[in-house]
Formats: sequence, C-alpha cells, structure tokens
Amino acid sequence: KKEDEYMGRKRLLALMVSVVLLAGAFPAAAGEEEGFSGEIALAALSRYIDRGQELSRHSLVLQPSFTMNYKGFSANVWGSWDSDPYTEGQGRWYETDYTLSYGGEFGRLNYEVGYSYYDMDSDDDSQDVYLTLVLNIPLNPTLTVYREIGYDLYWYFVLSFKHTFQLSDKLSLELCASAAYLSGNNAKEYPEVNGEGNETGHEFDNFHDGTLTVSLPYTASESITIMPTLSYTFPLCTEAKREMDYFSMTGEDHDFLYGGVSFAYSF
Repeated sequence: KKEDEYMGRKRLLALMVSVVLLAGAFPAAAGEEEGFSGEIALAALSRYIDRGQELSRHSLVLQPSFTMNYKGFSANVWGSWDSDPYTEGQGRWYETDYTLSYGGEFGRLNYEVGYSYYDMDSDDDSQDVYLTLVLNIPLNPTLTVYREIGYDLYWYFVLSFKHTFQLSDKLSLELCASAAYLSGNNAKEYPEVNGEGNETGHEFDNFHDGTLTVSLPYTASESITIMPTLSYTFPLCTEAKREMDYFSMTGEDHDFLYGGVSFAYSF
C-alpha cells in the first residue's frame, strides 16, 4: 500500500509539473501561430461524483487538467487524486483521462464531437465517444450523448440548462441543472436492483441522476479565474435510488452534497 501511495504522489506531481512546464512553452507558440489557446486548471473538491456514482468519501480530491485548442480541435489531459481512499487497496491516484475533440457552430447551434480514454488505477480502463449540442438561446439548453465503446457499451444522455447573473465586472453567479438517462448493456456493470438491494439480472435502463450546481466565477485577471462551486446530485426515480445505493461506498447513500474551488489559467 505504501508503494501505491508513493506512485500516486509521483503521478500527481509529474502531471502538475508537466502542465506548469507546458504553460511556459505554449503561450509563446500561441503568439507565434494564430489559433492556439489553452487552459491549465486545478480543482480541490470535497468529493468525486461521476455519473451519479460515489467515487470518494470523507477526503480531499485534487483534479488537475491541461487543455490545448487549435482551430476547433482540442486535446485534454485530466486526473483525479484522492487524499484518503475509502476503498481498501485503492491507490491515491484514481484516474487519468485523455480526450480529443472537435467543435464548431451552425448559427445558434454549437456542437462538439469527441473521444475519451479513461485510464483507471484500480479498475478496468474504459473509453467512449460523445456528441454535445448547445443552443445559444436563454438557459443554453445542452444535450450530451455518451456511448461507451469498450466492453460495457452503455448509453448515457445528459440534458442541462444554465443561466448566469452578472453581479459585478469580475464576479458572476452561475446556476446549472442537469438530468441524465442511463441505458446499460451489461447486467453486471450497470444492473437493475430490486427493493431488497439485489441484482435482478437485467440491465439498468431508466432516468438516472440529476445535479444542481451553484458557482461563483471570479475573474481575477484576463487569464486567471477562481470559482467556488457547490453541487447536489440525487436519483431521478426509484430504480436509480436503488442502483445508486448499491454502488455507493456505504451501500446506502443515493444523494450527495459536495463542493470546492477551482483555479484556471487560460492563454
């Protein structure tokens, strides 16, 4: 276990050092070649919740990220580090994601298509493709469709709405609400769970999780943004409640309140 913790610290340090070094290199390139932009970010959170599943508990989660953009194309590396893993035998470095995408617009419609590879430290790796559509109208309705293309082959649909209130020149209030539908293709990976908490042998196929988020983005400078965030994730139906209980770390949690702060440097 000590060796796993040591390797986790090394991976976190290596990723953070890499993005700092890249930050020093790319602004010069961006100035020399029009179209380059990027962002370095770090989020410090009280919990890691992903697609309605609890992936950390009672610990600090650090999630560094590095993104490069060029003429509609984007490449991102994202990681998650847990200060005190709840699951026995799990290393502190939990996950590294690699995403390639391309985006554009047609009138009021923005789109993005992408591919993500999820390198999991203590679980099977996975990968998916996705499509995001955004309407540039009030509330910015956004639909994202994910298709897992590894071994599970599930579909995950997310519909979200967002509104921003400008509080001052530098501070704003963002309200976001989302609802997700999960259609599984593997009764072991995403099972339907009965009232006794047992798998039924069928795949989960129903509305899954909803999330409400309040954020306060503060523009410290042209390049630096600081954003406190508070989120609440909950099941959208009885079947989702049973499934989220089943996969939670205690076996009896299905709604999660969590928050933190993120720091982003754009160039």
